[in-house]
Amino acid sequence: MGRKKKQERFDTGGMYLNRNDSKAAGKVDKITAKTNLAIAKASKRKWLAVLLGLGITIYFIVSTGSGLSVLNSIKSFLPTGD
Repeated sequence: MGRKKKQERFDTGGMYLNRNDSKAAGKVDKITAKTNLAIAKASKRKWLAVLLGLGITIYFIVSTGSGLSVLNSIKSFLPTGD
């Protein structure tokens, strides 16, 4: 039986890695990845909120009737198909 041999960890250059250093580096990489993911999600949500607000604003303008003059001016630029 005997004792289990400790396996050495080597990096790609063949140098011996300290286990604590490699664990710390792995944790830093994981935290960096989570931070980047959170930033990407926040950016996506920001634009979603902008589009939602724009849609609600356009809906209220059109539903109150004050947007009819705006819609008529937009229709004048579109081809009528005649």
